[in-house]
Amino acid sequence: MRSVRTDLASTLREAVRSLLGARLRTLLGLIGIMIGIASVITMISIGEIAKSQSRKDFEALGTDIVTIKPPDYLIGRPGRATIGLEDALALAEVLPSVSEAAPRIETQGSFRYAGKRVGGGSVQGVSASFADVNKLQMAEGRFVSNLDRGRYFAVVGADVADAMRRRGAGTLVGQTMEVGERLYTVIGALESAPETYALPFSVDANRSIFVPITTIRRTEPEAQIELIVARAAPGVHYADATRDVRAYFHERARGLELEVVSAEQLIEQMESQLGLMTLLLAAVGCVSLLVGGIGVMNIMLISVAERRREIGVRRALGANRGDIQRQFLIEALILTLSGGIAGVIVGTGAAYGIAHIYAWEFFISPASIVVGVGVSTAVGIFFGFQPAYQASRLDPIVALQGE
Repeated sequence: MRSVRTDLASTLREAVRSLLGARLRTLLGLIGIMIGIASVITMISIGEIAKSQSRKDFEALGTDIVTIKPPDYLIGRPGRATIGLEDALALAEVLPSVSEAAPRIETQGSFRYAGKRVGGGSVQGVSASFADVNKLQMAEGRFVSNLDRGRYFAVVGADVADAMRRRGAGTLVGQTMEVGERLYTVIGALESAPETYALPFSVDANRSIFVPITTIRRTEPEAQIELIVARAAPGVHYADATRDVRAYFHERARGLELEVVSAEQLIEQMESQLGLMTLLLAAVGCVSLLVGGIGVMNIMLISVAERRREIGVRRALGANRGDIQRQFLIEALILTLSGGIAGVIVGTGAAYGIAHIYAWEFFISPASIVVGVGVSTAVGIFFGFQPAYQASRLDPIVALQGE
């Protein structure tokens, strides 16, 4: 046993000495492996972080969310059955499986205050429950209420509010602003709200203006409800809520086509898609790793060719083929393991940087570290075996005669 340990230590020292003897070549091989492992670690980590962040976006709004909307290809098509405003507003009152329902009609317009432009974009006609369902917080004043039927009241998003303040507005509540060609009285301003891309709809609250849905129906009689955001009642399974919603609208509008999707369904779809995306990203990273492995094989083959005399001398002094093969295989393992460890560090740093840029919660899965080190070891064995085998098969006499 002691002899085996001594031989192994001697082989390791010889392998390190050989690698240090060709520093530039060793460095290039190490960089190739490092880039490959770093790519795999970064891709896998970002995929897992994105999956976790998307789930958190859902959970921030609640996994009891149910979205109700016509298919995109039917929105705006004349002659189609549409969601009735009174039916949408009464949804939560009629169905015990739905606790809240917030319909929306969305149009576009420009925003002006004191004769100067302060924004432009989405004008959203909503009901009082829209703020609660979408977790919108008030910074000043109040949100629209069900008592504001037909009134020209507006709640401004954070970006629009900031623009109004830069134009000289002090307290926003009570100010008059122009939305399109109509004057509205500001009754509230929202706090800044991050946009989530996990849900199948966009709120874009910071750059929007919210008005009573009855008012927008009055000013834009052709505009139709394109979205209802609802919440399932406590203890109600999402499948029951979606079934009740479909039956409710089917009774009130024959031929009305709707997409009713729960958050749980969206989470399942999202995690499946992100899982496939993570595999795709990992596959892209593996291409870099494959290139690095081929580089290691080339380096080891060149090393064998340059050290033919050394191999011949060692064979003449009593080293057998296994000793020669083991030495070159250990050199390849040292090279790839060093590159793998460096790749794990670089990949972790890259994943942290990307997560920091997008304000995601950073974490590294221990499995990705194991994969990084394990793959680098496998690469060393796989791509180092052929050069090591070739070195062990050299004829000692021929090797002593060659340079």
